[in-house]
Amino acid sequence: MTSHRGPPPGEQGREGVEMVRAALSPPFLLLLLLSWAPRSEAAPDQDEIQYLPGLAKQPSFRQYSGYLRGSGSKHLHYWFVESQKDPKSSPVVLWLNGGPGCSSLDGLLTEHGPFLIQPDGATLEYNPYSGTWYRRLCGSCGGIANVLYLESPAGVGFSYSDDKSYSTNDTEGESVAQSNFEALKDFFRPLPEYKDNELFLTGESYAGIYIPTLAVLVMQESQHEPSGAGRLQEGREASWGS
Repeated sequence: MTSHRGPPPGEQGREGVEMVRAALSPPFLLLLLLSWAPRSEAAPDQDEIQYLPGLAKQPSFRQYSGYLRGSGSKHLHYWFVESQKDPKSSPVVLWLNGGPGCSSLDGLLTEHGPFLIQPDGATLEYNPYSGTWYRRLCGSCGGIANVLYLESPAGVGFSYSDDKSYSTNDTEGESVAQSNFEALKDFFRPLPEYKDNELFLTGESYAGIYIPTLAVLVMQESQHEPSGAGRLQEGREASWGS
């Protein structure tokens, strides 16, 4: 994967990414790291993935990888995959893996994302079953969706915190839900073309805690700020599953 970004200054995370890390060969991992760095205002263009190593035929749909601002000094790594058909009208789906501590790159690269890491750890193949999962999640989207894979909380995968403070706190202070909410708003700010799309919040395992608590903040925002500085407007659909 190549782009115009430098390597991230944060730590590479803990146990949640072990499954993905085991599958990645050193050259593949190095190319991934070279494309990830803290977010700037022009992030969407700078975060666009121009080339994905290990893939024989590059995709026709766009992808982005970089960092979103969480609460406090937290920086949450994301990988966003645009819909393969009509992304402007397709739903936006946020995916969180569980744990706590499991990287969402596990979901992207070994479960339902558009690509699957092969046993050699160096090549990728297109996933023929990714559309099946999308249809189960949001039947109205016909198996097509824009999917935001977010590594959360800070300390998981490539997500980090400047103050080195890591917590899985669900409800108090700078909670995981609040940090995920800030990251979600940061995602929509430079991407106004998605502000009117349906929004689905989903995940597996411990995301059964993180998704409902995040959904509460999303719905509160839509009720109190319908004009949506964070692009979360009234009428946006929020769903969750596990």
